[in-house]
Amino acid sequence: MRILTGLLALCLSGFSFAGALPDSPHLYVKGTSFIQVQPDIATIRVAITEKQKSLPTAKENVDKIMAKAIEIAKRFDIKEDDIHADQLNVYRQTRYNRESNEEEFDGFRVSRSLTVKLKDIKKYPELLQEFVDSGINQFNNTEFGVENEGKYLQSLKKSAIKDAKKAAKELAGEFDVELAKLYSVSFQPMQTPVQPYVRSAAMAMEADQGAYKNAYNTGAITLNAEVYAVYLIE
Repeated sequence: MRILTGLLALCLSGFSFAGALPDSPHLYVKGTSFIQVQPDIATIRVAITEKQKSLPTAKENVDKIMAKAIEIAKRFDIKEDDIHADQLNVYRQTRYNRESNEEEFDGFRVSRSLTVKLKDIKKYPELLQEFVDSGINQFNNTEFGVENEGKYLQSLKKSAIKDAKKAAKELAGEFDVELAKLYSVSFQPMQTPVQPYVRSAAMAMEADQGAYKNAYNTGAITLNAEVYAVYLIE
């Protein structure tokens, strides 16, 4: 199927799609590279929600719990720039009274959200427990990531370029044509109905992969890079 895709690119080489592909014979290839790494940062999103008939009481309770949660975050060496406490949200709630056929006031629902970035991921379970103990009653989601992701991506892009070069040589060899020169390259797919030729996954996988231990059920994070190149052929 991939060879047929490459053949399709050759057959359509006489047409130009929004200037993305040349009019002369060419090969359109895609290079890929990926690696699995363990996360080392966690962006944690939690909230406190309180429902009371009295708005001042609800606000006071929410603010007290939020203040405790912020102090907890600081004790876990989370910098102030990585602590984001949202403003107060207030909702007036009602409920339907079937006897009177009317909507009746049911209280104020008050909430505040807190987002923190934990850079010592080993303390993640302990931090969650302290949030629970402080009165936090809503856990929205936790996003695990890699702090030096840019460094990884820079290396991955270089590997993806190497893979694109190999794909071009491989496809040219299948059709007994010679590569002339590189026409264009991009890290984004081109706006064309022609799909690029991609090497098989087994061949494209060059990044080192080993046995990774699960970190609090997060597992390894996959980082990847792609490059799209057009080569003129003879």
